[in-house]
Amino acid sequence: MSNQNPSTTSFCLAGIEDDYKVQLVHPQLHLLKRKSVSGSVRKQNFDHLDVCFTRSNRGNNLLTIDGKPFTLNRRIKDACYWECVKLRCKYIKCTARVVTKSNQISALRGHHNHQ
Repeated sequence: MSNQNPSTTSFCLAGIEDDYKVQLVHPQLHLLKRKSVSGSVRKQNFDHLDVCFTRSNRGNNLLTIDGKPFTLNRRIKDACYWECVKLRCKYIKCTARVVTKSNQISALRGHHNHQ
């Protein structure tokens, strides 16, 4: 990696600098931008929701919010990322997701597109 000027960084790919060169203008800029998730609800108060942690018939963790079940997708430190059980259905593919931290809901994303 070589710096030609402070705002431009170039990468040499496959050792051939003439043919394969990628210029990145302001390489730090992509770290400052955050994508806004459409349909996200970020509130600190989710007390109006009916929340229940249970286990499925197969023994997996389930989070039920207002009668809609979510399965545990992954855990990172104290955060649990849940996805709607209908996400993997062939025709429905529901995009609703939940993030919990210390068993408290911290974010709701997406909308249920099913009953």
